[in-house]
Amino acid sequence: MGRKRTANKHLPRRMQLKHGAYYYVSRKDGKPHWLRLGDDYAIALQEWAKLEGAARPDKMTVGGAIAHYLQVAGKRLSPRTVDNYGWSAKALLPVFGEMLLEEVERSHVYTYLVQKGNVAANRDRALLSAAYNHMMNAGLFKGENPAAGMRFRNKETARDRYITDAELDALVAEASTRFGDLLQFAYITGMRQLDLVSLNLTAATDDGIAYIDSKTKKRHVIGWTDELTTLWKRIAGLRIGSQPAFLTRDGTRYTTTGLKASWRHVKLRAKLADLTFHDIRRKSGSDADDEAHAQQLMGHADPKVTRKHYRAKPTTVSPITPNNRQKRE
Repeated sequence: MGRKRTANKHLPRRMQLKHGAYYYVSRKDGKPHWLRLGDDYAIALQEWAKLEGAARPDKMTVGGAIAHYLQVAGKRLSPRTVDNYGWSAKALLPVFGEMLLEEVERSHVYTYLVQKGNVAANRDRALLSAAYNHMMNAGLFKGENPAAGMRFRNKETARDRYITDAELDALVAEASTRFGDLLQFAYITGMRQLDLVSLNLTAATDDGIAYIDSKTKKRHVIGWTDELTTLWKRIAGLRIGSQPAFLTRDGTRYTTTGLKASWRHVKLRAKLADLTFHDIRRKSGSDADDEAHAQQLMGHADPKVTRKHYRAKPTTVSPITPNNRQKRE
Protein backbone atom coordinates (compact mmCIF):
# COMPACT_ATOMS: atom_id res chain seq x y z
CA MET A 1 0.00 0.00 0.00
CA GLY A 2 1.35 3.42 -0.93
CA ARG A 3 1.83 6.32 1.42
CA LYS A 4 -1.23 8.35 2.34
CA ARG A 5 -1.51 11.58 0.37
CA THR A 6 -0.82 14.85 2.14
CA ALA A 7 -1.61 17.03 -0.91
CA ASN A 8 -3.77 16.84 -4.05
CA LYS A 9 -6.16 14.54 -2.24
CA HIS A 10 -8.74 14.79 -5.03
CA LEU A 11 -6.56 12.79 -7.42
CA PRO A 12 -7.44 9.11 -7.99
CA ARG A 13 -4.99 6.40 -7.03
CA ARG A 14 -1.72 6.18 -8.93
CA MET A 15 -2.13 9.72 -10.29
CA GLN A 16 0.34 12.38 -9.17
CA LEU A 17 0.70 16.11 -9.87
CA LYS A 18 4.26 17.33 -10.29
CA HIS A 19 5.50 20.67 -11.68
CA GLY A 20 2.13 21.44 -13.25
CA ALA A 21 1.74 18.07 -15.04
CA TYR A 22 -0.14 14.89 -14.17
CA TYR A 23 1.52 11.47 -14.11
CA TYR A 24 0.46 7.84 -13.79
CA VAL A 25 2.81 6.26 -11.25
CA SER A 26 3.28 2.51 -11.24
CA ARG A 27 6.14 0.15 -10.51
CA LYS A 28 8.33 -1.36 -13.20
CA ASP A 29 11.14 -3.78 -12.35
CA GLY A 30 10.67 -2.81 -8.71
CA LYS A 31 11.17 0.90 -9.39
CA PRO A 32 8.63 3.78 -9.63
CA HIS A 33 7.64 4.47 -13.23
CA TRP A 34 6.22 7.91 -14.03
CA LEU A 35 4.13 8.16 -17.20
CA ARG A 36 3.12 11.69 -18.19
CA LEU A 37 -0.64 12.11 -18.71
CA GLY A 38 -0.79 15.81 -19.60
CA ASP A 39 -1.13 19.31 -18.17
CA ASP A 40 -4.93 19.51 -18.18
CA TYR A 41 -6.73 17.54 -15.48
CA ALA A 42 -9.71 16.58 -17.65
CA ILE A 43 -7.43 15.10 -20.32
CA ALA A 44 -5.17 13.50 -17.71
CA LEU A 45 -8.16 11.85 -16.04
CA GLN A 46 -9.21 10.28 -19.32
CA GLU A 47 -5.67 8.98 -19.92
CA TRP A 48 -5.62 7.64 -16.36
CA ALA A 49 -8.90 5.85 -17.08
CA LYS A 50 -7.38 4.07 -20.08
CA LEU A 51 -4.50 2.76 -18.00
CA GLU A 52 -6.55 1.97 -14.91
CA GLY A 53 -9.26 0.24 -16.94
CA ALA A 54 -6.67 -2.13 -18.36
CA ALA A 55 -5.06 -2.85 -15.02
CA ARG A 56 -7.26 -5.89 -14.25
CA PRO A 57 -8.74 -7.20 -17.50
CA ASP A 58 -9.43 -10.59 -15.94
CA LYS A 59 -11.96 -9.18 -13.44
CA MET A 60 -14.52 -6.44 -13.94
CA THR A 61 -14.17 -4.38 -10.78
CA VAL A 62 -15.98 -1.20 -9.86
CA GLY A 63 -12.68 0.67 -10.24
CA GLY A 64 -12.27 -0.75 -13.72
CA ALA A 65 -15.87 0.16 -14.61
CA ILE A 66 -15.41 3.76 -13.46
CA ALA A 67 -12.18 4.00 -15.42
CA HIS A 68 -13.83 2.50 -18.51
CA TYR A 69 -16.74 4.93 -18.23
CA LEU A 70 -14.46 7.96 -17.91
CA GLN A 71 -12.37 6.77 -20.83
CA VAL A 72 -15.37 6.44 -23.16
CA ALA A 73 -17.73 9.15 -21.87
CA GLY A 74 -15.12 11.67 -20.76
CA LYS A 75 -14.76 13.13 -24.23
CA ARG A 76 -18.39 14.20 -24.38
CA LEU A 77 -18.63 15.43 -20.80
CA SER A 78 -17.90 19.05 -19.89
CA PRO A 79 -14.51 19.78 -18.26
CA ARG A 80 -16.34 20.76 -15.09
CA THR A 81 -18.17 17.42 -14.95
CA VAL A 82 -14.95 15.51 -15.54
CA ASP A 83 -13.29 17.55 -12.79
CA ASN A 84 -16.12 16.74 -10.35
CA TYR A 85 -16.00 13.07 -11.32
CA GLY A 86 -12.33 13.08 -10.40
CA TRP A 87 -13.24 13.99 -6.83
CA SER A 88 -15.98 11.36 -6.74
CA ALA A 89 -13.68 8.68 -8.15
CA LYS A 90 -11.17 9.53 -5.45
CA ALA A 91 -13.85 8.94 -2.79
CA LEU A 92 -15.38 5.81 -4.33
CA LEU A 93 -12.26 3.82 -5.22
CA PRO A 94 -11.06 3.11 -1.64
CA VAL A 95 -14.53 1.80 -0.76
CA PHE A 96 -15.75 0.00 -3.88
CA GLY A 97 -12.76 0.00 -6.24
CA GLU A 98 -11.61 -3.60 -5.71
CA MET A 99 -15.13 -5.07 -5.52
CA LEU A 100 -16.49 -6.97 -8.51
CA LEU A 101 -19.51 -5.34 -10.13
CA GLU A 102 -21.79 -8.19 -9.06
CA GLU A 103 -20.61 -7.95 -5.44
CA VAL A 104 -21.97 -4.45 -4.81
CA GLU A 105 -25.45 -4.48 -3.32
CA ARG A 106 -27.99 -1.72 -2.89
CA SER A 107 -27.43 -1.83 0.87
CA HIS A 108 -23.74 -1.04 0.33
CA VAL A 109 -24.59 2.11 -1.61
CA TYR A 110 -27.20 3.15 0.96
CA THR A 111 -24.72 2.67 3.80
CA TYR A 112 -22.16 4.77 1.92
CA LEU A 113 -24.66 7.60 1.49
CA VAL A 114 -25.74 7.54 5.13
CA GLN A 115 -22.26 7.26 6.63
CA LYS A 116 -20.74 9.96 4.46
CA GLY A 117 -23.86 12.06 5.03
CA ASN A 118 -23.12 15.01 2.75
CA VAL A 119 -23.93 16.41 -0.66
CA ALA A 120 -20.69 15.03 -2.11
CA ALA A 121 -21.98 11.50 -1.44
CA ASN A 122 -24.94 12.21 -3.73
CA ARG A 123 -22.51 13.13 -6.49
CA ASP A 124 -20.47 9.99 -5.80
CA ARG A 125 -23.57 7.83 -6.14
CA ALA A 126 -24.37 9.52 -9.46
CA LEU A 127 -20.93 8.58 -10.84
CA LEU A 128 -21.29 5.01 -9.56
CA SER A 129 -24.70 4.71 -11.19
CA ALA A 130 -23.40 6.18 -14.46
CA ALA A 131 -20.53 3.68 -14.51
CA TYR A 132 -22.93 0.76 -13.99
CA ASN A 133 -25.29 2.01 -16.72
CA HIS A 134 -22.34 2.39 -19.06
CA MET A 135 -21.18 -1.18 -18.50
CA MET A 136 -24.72 -2.51 -18.95
CA ASN A 137 -25.24 -0.56 -22.19
CA ALA A 138 -21.88 -1.77 -23.48
CA GLY A 139 -22.89 -5.36 -22.78
CA LEU A 140 -20.06 -5.83 -20.31
CA PHE A 141 -22.31 -6.37 -17.29
CA LYS A 142 -25.66 -8.14 -17.18
CA GLY A 143 -26.63 -7.58 -13.57
CA GLU A 144 -28.59 -4.75 -11.96
CA ASN A 145 -27.45 -1.25 -11.16
CA PRO A 146 -27.33 -1.06 -7.33
CA ALA A 147 -26.96 2.75 -7.35
CA ALA A 148 -29.92 3.53 -9.61
CA GLY A 149 -33.34 4.82 -8.59
CA MET A 150 -32.54 5.39 -4.92
CA ARG A 151 -35.10 7.58 -3.19
CA PHE A 152 -32.73 8.47 -0.38
CA ARG A 153 -30.52 11.52 -0.85
CA ASN A 154 -28.54 13.56 1.62
CA LYS A 155 -30.22 16.91 2.09
CA GLU A 156 -28.85 19.66 -0.12
CA THR A 157 -29.13 23.22 1.13
CA ALA A 158 -28.35 26.28 -0.96
CA ARG A 159 -24.99 27.79 -0.09
CA ASP A 160 -25.45 31.39 1.04
CA ARG A 161 -21.89 32.50 1.85
CA TYR A 162 -21.59 36.19 0.98
CA ILE A 163 -18.16 37.71 0.37
CA THR A 164 -18.00 41.19 1.86
CA ASP A 165 -16.26 44.08 0.12
CA ALA A 166 -13.48 43.94 2.71
CA GLU A 167 -12.97 40.22 2.09
CA LEU A 168 -12.79 40.72 -1.67
CA ASP A 169 -10.23 43.49 -1.15
CA ALA A 170 -8.21 41.14 1.07
CA LEU A 171 -8.23 38.43 -1.61
CA VAL A 172 -7.07 40.85 -4.31
CA ALA A 173 -4.36 42.20 -2.01
CA GLU A 174 -2.95 38.70 -1.43
CA ALA A 175 -3.03 37.80 -5.13
CA SER A 176 -0.47 38.54 -7.81
CA THR A 177 -1.31 41.43 -10.12
CA ARG A 178 -2.49 39.04 -12.86
CA PHE A 179 -4.63 36.90 -10.58
CA GLY A 180 -5.94 39.95 -8.73
CA ASP A 181 -7.19 41.33 -12.06
CA LEU A 182 -8.86 37.98 -12.76
CA LEU A 183 -10.64 38.09 -9.39
CA GLN A 184 -11.90 41.63 -9.97
CA PHE A 185 -13.00 40.76 -13.51
CA ALA A 186 -14.84 37.69 -12.18
CA TYR A 187 -16.69 39.88 -9.69
CA ILE A 188 -17.58 42.66 -12.12
CA THR A 189 -18.86 40.32 -14.82
CA GLY A 190 -20.23 37.44 -12.75
CA MET A 191 -18.76 35.00 -15.30
CA ARG A 192 -18.48 31.28 -14.62
CA GLN A 193 -15.07 29.81 -13.88
CA LEU A 194 -14.91 27.83 -17.14
CA ASP A 195 -15.85 30.92 -19.16
CA LEU A 196 -13.09 32.94 -17.50
CA VAL A 197 -10.32 30.50 -18.40
CA SER A 198 -11.72 30.14 -21.95
CA LEU A 199 -11.97 33.89 -22.60
CA ASN A 200 -9.85 35.39 -25.39
CA LEU A 201 -8.94 39.02 -26.09
CA THR A 202 -11.24 38.86 -29.14
CA ALA A 203 -14.18 38.84 -26.71
CA ALA A 204 -13.90 42.63 -26.53
CA THR A 205 -16.47 44.17 -28.91
CA ASP A 206 -17.95 47.62 -29.34
CA ASP A 207 -20.89 46.57 -27.18
CA GLY A 208 -18.88 44.94 -24.41
CA ILE A 209 -17.35 41.58 -23.47
CA ALA A 210 -19.10 38.97 -25.63
CA TYR A 211 -18.87 35.23 -24.98
CA ILE A 212 -20.89 32.00 -25.15
CA ASP A 213 -22.07 30.87 -21.71
CA SER A 214 -20.58 27.40 -21.18
CA LYS A 215 -23.68 26.17 -19.38
CA THR A 216 -26.60 27.74 -21.24
CA LYS A 217 -24.75 27.87 -24.60
CA LYS A 218 -26.25 31.33 -25.18
CA ARG A 219 -24.40 34.44 -26.30
CA HIS A 220 -23.85 36.82 -23.43
CA VAL A 221 -22.61 40.42 -23.57
CA ILE A 222 -21.37 42.37 -20.54
CA GLY A 223 -21.70 46.07 -21.40
CA TRP A 224 -18.82 48.44 -20.92
CA THR A 225 -18.53 50.60 -17.81
CA ASP A 226 -15.65 52.88 -16.87
CA GLU A 227 -14.43 50.32 -14.32
CA LEU A 228 -14.64 47.38 -16.74
CA THR A 229 -12.94 49.36 -19.52
CA THR A 230 -10.03 50.33 -17.27
CA LEU A 231 -9.66 46.76 -15.98
CA TRP A 232 -9.79 45.24 -19.46
CA LYS A 233 -7.11 47.62 -20.77
CA ARG A 234 -4.86 46.57 -17.91
CA ILE A 235 -5.53 42.89 -18.56
CA ALA A 236 -4.94 43.12 -22.33
CA GLY A 237 -1.99 45.47 -22.21
CA LEU A 238 -0.36 45.65 -25.63
CA ARG A 239 -1.54 42.16 -26.63
CA ILE A 240 -3.97 41.72 -29.52
CA GLY A 241 -5.59 38.87 -31.42
CA SER A 242 -6.96 35.51 -30.30
CA GLN A 243 -4.88 35.18 -27.16
CA PRO A 244 -6.03 34.10 -23.68
CA ALA A 245 -7.32 37.03 -21.66
CA PHE A 246 -5.82 35.64 -18.45
CA LEU A 247 -2.31 34.24 -18.33
CA THR A 248 -0.42 32.34 -15.68
CA ARG A 249 3.00 33.56 -14.63
CA ASP A 250 4.42 31.17 -17.24
CA GLY A 251 2.50 32.98 -19.97
CA THR A 252 0.09 30.12 -20.63
CA ARG A 253 -3.70 29.92 -20.41
CA TYR A 254 -5.20 28.98 -17.06
CA THR A 255 -6.81 25.57 -16.76
CA THR A 256 -9.67 25.11 -14.30
CA THR A 257 -7.31 23.05 -12.14
CA GLY A 258 -4.60 25.72 -12.26
CA LEU A 259 -7.11 28.43 -11.40
CA LYS A 260 -8.31 26.43 -8.40
CA ALA A 261 -4.73 25.96 -7.21
CA SER A 262 -4.04 29.70 -7.41
CA TRP A 263 -7.35 30.45 -5.71
CA ARG A 264 -6.56 28.02 -2.89
CA HIS A 265 -3.23 29.73 -2.15
CA VAL A 266 -4.78 33.21 -2.22
CA LYS A 267 -7.72 32.44 0.05
CA LEU A 268 -5.48 30.75 2.60
CA ARG A 269 -3.12 33.73 2.66
CA ALA A 270 -6.16 35.99 3.12
CA LYS A 271 -7.31 33.72 6.00
CA LEU A 272 -10.61 32.99 4.22
CA ALA A 273 -10.37 29.22 3.94
CA ASP A 274 -14.15 28.70 3.91
CA LEU A 275 -14.62 30.46 0.57
CA THR A 276 -15.10 28.82 -2.82
CA PHE A 277 -14.33 30.52 -6.12
CA HIS A 278 -18.02 30.27 -7.00
CA ASP A 279 -18.76 32.55 -4.03
CA ILE A 280 -17.40 35.43 -6.13
CA ARG A 281 -20.16 34.81 -8.69
CA ARG A 282 -22.69 34.79 -5.85
CA LYS A 283 -21.37 38.15 -4.66
CA SER A 284 -21.86 39.51 -8.19
CA GLY A 285 -25.50 38.43 -8.18
CA SER A 286 -26.03 39.67 -4.65
CA ASP A 287 -24.53 43.10 -5.35
CA ALA A 288 -26.57 43.65 -8.54
CA ASP A 289 -29.04 46.56 -8.39
CA ASP A 290 -32.08 44.28 -8.18
CA GLU A 291 -33.18 40.71 -8.96
CA ALA A 292 -33.86 41.53 -12.62
CA HIS A 293 -30.31 42.86 -13.04
CA ALA A 294 -28.90 39.86 -11.18
CA GLN A 295 -30.84 37.44 -13.38
CA GLN A 296 -29.53 39.06 -16.56
CA LEU A 297 -25.96 39.17 -15.24
CA MET A 298 -26.06 35.49 -14.19
CA GLY A 299 -27.73 34.48 -17.47
CA HIS A 300 -30.53 32.59 -15.74
CA ALA A 301 -33.77 31.72 -17.54
CA ASP A 302 -35.57 31.12 -14.23
CA PRO A 303 -35.61 33.99 -11.69
CA LYS A 304 -36.12 31.45 -8.89
CA VAL A 305 -32.58 30.15 -9.43
CA THR A 306 -31.20 33.68 -9.10
CA ARG A 307 -33.25 34.36 -5.99
CA LYS A 308 -32.32 31.09 -4.26
CA HIS A 309 -28.62 30.88 -5.04
CA TYR A 310 -27.36 34.36 -5.94
CA ARG A 311 -29.09 36.88 -3.69
CA ALA A 312 -27.21 36.30 -0.46
CA LYS A 313 -26.40 39.83 0.68
CA PRO A 314 -27.65 40.34 4.26
CA THR A 315 -30.43 42.88 4.69
CA THR A 316 -29.78 45.64 7.21
CA VAL A 317 -32.79 46.68 9.28
CA SER A 318 -33.23 49.23 12.02
CA PRO A 319 -33.67 47.98 15.59
CA ILE A 320 -36.64 48.83 17.81
CA THR A 321 -36.19 52.22 19.53
CA PRO A 322 -38.01 53.79 22.48
CA ASN A 323 -39.95 55.95 19.99
CA ASN A 324 -41.34 52.83 18.30
CA ARG A 325 -42.57 51.56 21.64
CA GLN A 326 -44.21 54.86 22.60
CA LYS A 327 -46.06 55.03 19.29
CA ARG A 328 -47.42 51.50 19.76
CA GLU A 329 -48.62 52.27 23.28
